[in-house]
Amino acid sequence: MDFRHNLRALHTFETVSRHLSVAAAAEELGVTQSAVSHQLRLLGEIVGERLIQKNGRGIALTDAGRDLSRRLQPAFAEIDRSLAEAIGGTRDRVRLAICSSFAQAWLVPRLQSFYQIHPDIDLQILMYAQDPELSDASGDAFVTTLPRDRGYHAQLLWPENLVPIVSSAVAARKKGFRYITTELQPGKIGSDWQAYARYAGRADLLPLDCRWLFASHYVIALDMVRRDLGAALVPDFLAQPELDAGELTLLDQAKLPTHEDYHLCIKESRRTEPALDALMRWFRQELGKSQRCAQKETLKLVQP
Repeated sequence: MDFRHNLRALHTFETVSRHLSVAAAAEELGVTQSAVSHQLRLLGEIVGERLIQKNGRGIALTDAGRDLSRRLQPAFAEIDRSLAEAIGGTRDRVRLAICSSFAQAWLVPRLQSFYQIHPDIDLQILMYAQDPELSDASGDAFVTTLPRDRGYHAQLLWPENLVPIVSSAVAARKKGFRYITTELQPGKIGSDWQAYARYAGRADLLPLDCRWLFASHYVIALDMVRRDLGAALVPDFLAQPELDAGELTLLDQAKLPTHEDYHLCIKESRRTEPALDALMRWFRQELGKSQRCAQKETLKLVQP
C-alpha cells in the first residue's frame, strides 16, 4: 500500500500519539481540531484499523495505534533532524536567536555555566533588534517577547519591568537632568516616562520643558545614562549589576510592567532533540538560581 499521498494523515496521527490530545496536536500543527479529526478518520479508513479510542474525557491508542505510533515517532523525528541538517543545523549545534538587551544583560553573564555543562554543544548566539519570524531557517530556538506562533512551545523566562535610573554621579549633583525616552514615534514621544509617572504616582518624574533625549533601544539608553547624559527607563535585569555596584541610582523603587515578557520558544516537534532539550533544561536551572537570589534579596529588605 502506497502511503506517500497520505503523509498528512500519518503526520497528524504521529502528533496526536505523542500528546494523546487532539487539541494539543492541533496547536502544534497549526490547524483546527476538526482538521485533525478529519485526518484521523481518513487514516483509519486507509489502514482498516481503529487507531484511537475514547478514554474517559481523553483519548488512548488502541493496540494497532500503539504499534503504528512506535514506528512513526522515530521516523518523523529523523525527518526533522534531516531537515535541520539540510539547512545548516546539526544535533550538536544550536542557533539561539535572542534580543540584544536580554543577551547582553541576562544570557552572557551565565554562559560559562552552559559551556561547562554542555561542552559538546556549539551554541551560536544570533542577536537581533526586532523579533524575527520563528522558523527553522532563522534559528533553532528563540528568546522573544512575542511567543504567539502556533506549533511552538513557549517557556516564560523573565517578566519585563522598567526601572528609572540615573548615574550616581548625576544623582549626587542634586540638580536637574535630561530625560531619555525610547518611545520615538510621533504622538508617543516620552510616553514611557508618562506611563511610569502615573504608575508610581510620581508626577515630578517628568521633564518640565519636555526636551527629550532619544534612544531606539534600551542598551543605547543605558549607555547614555552611564555617560551622565540623563535618566532612562530600562528593564530591571539590564540595570541590576550596576545598581548593585553603586554606579547607578534608582529614582524610584516602583517597577513598571510592560507585559512584553521574554520567552524561550522552541518548535513542539523538535523539543525532544537532545541539544534543544539540554538548552531548555539549562534555562530552567538558571531561572531557578535567579528566583532563589531574588527571594534572598526580598528577605533582606523585610528583615528588621
